[in-house]
Amino acid sequence: MTEPSHKADSQSTSEGESCPGGKSRPHKWRPWGLFLILLALVSVLLVRDDLRRQAIGSTTEAIRTLAIEGLGLSPRELFIWRLKIAGLAESPLGQQWQKAAQVAGSDPVSLDRQLQTQRGFVADVVEAHVYQVTLKRGAELVWRLDRVADSGGELFASLERRDSDGEFGTGTWETVAELDASGQSTRRVVREDGIYRIVLQPELFASVEYNLALASGGSLGMPVSGASQRDIGSPFGAPRDGGARSHHGVDIFAPRGTAVTAVADGRVRTGTSNLGGKHVWLSGSLLGFGSPRYYYAHLDAFEVESGADVDAGDVLGYVGNTGNARTTPPHLHFGIYTASGPVDPEPFLQPEPVLPRE
Repeated sequence: MTEPSHKADSQSTSEGESCPGGKSRPHKWRPWGLFLILLALVSVLLVRDDLRRQAIGSTTEAIRTLAIEGLGLSPRELFIWRLKIAGLAESPLGQQWQKAAQVAGSDPVSLDRQLQTQRGFVADVVEAHVYQVTLKRGAELVWRLDRVADSGGELFASLERRDSDGEFGTGTWETVAELDASGQSTRRVVREDGIYRIVLQPELFASVEYNLALASGGSLGMPVSGASQRDIGSPFGAPRDGGARSHHGVDIFAPRGTAVTAVADGRVRTGTSNLGGKHVWLSGSLLGFGSPRYYYAHLDAFEVESGADVDAGDVLGYVGNTGNARTTPPHLHFGIYTASGPVDPEPFLQPEPVLPRE
């Protein structure tokens, strides 16, 4: 479809006065008008202290967000710039503060599913605390950070990542997110394999006490009713047809007729093929683009009509061994496909992360 013509509009809304030859001459008052509007805004900010503080706060927050999320800088790196401006970055104390995360990172606290701790910093000791875990794409990390007592100083808290083989950049850490020490639970689905760490460090001469709870697990529910990790066989990438192809999913074994459920809200498309037998494609978007697609194969029967909209947890069909699984025990072949191709579903299907109780 072509764009509608704007010729008539341009003629009726032409700016300025008409000149010989049909050209437009800009109004001379426009720059002065803009200047007067700007002057009025500045005057209001000078008079209204509340508006001035709000404008300064919004600008500062926007710059901070850009530096952390856009440039990948950590809150600690922003503080280092403040030290440089104050002329303290090269002092012995400033150098010790800058190396504190590296020192703590050489012997981090490891996360194994769950962790809860209450620790603190004292004003006369320069140190950082590091909590570390290795995660794969599709895992989910949950945290809750709360300041329980402090002297009013800042606590810098960030989630950072680097490749498991240390080849990310030059082995340095990339900031993924800044942590909010409000006591609210925050969830983040891992989009890249790697080593993840949470770094906590107060500004110089600050005394801060905090509570931290962490948990890791899968970001999707199990697609077979009543199944668990021990029911998963034939891992992702296993050779098929004598090595001619790879297994682009996992097999979840269950009795024939066990319900198979949607792992996300979306739209389904059913079909039958020699390879997957009775199968369902579940897409989280209308056209199947921009979100993962989930593949359910070897079903014994369908429970949904092709084109239906479903909610997470709705029954899509029942476990079977149709297609090229006729000689195997009943199971669901479950695959996850992204724009870059198939990905390993197993990290997605780990038990849901649950934070320890306070």
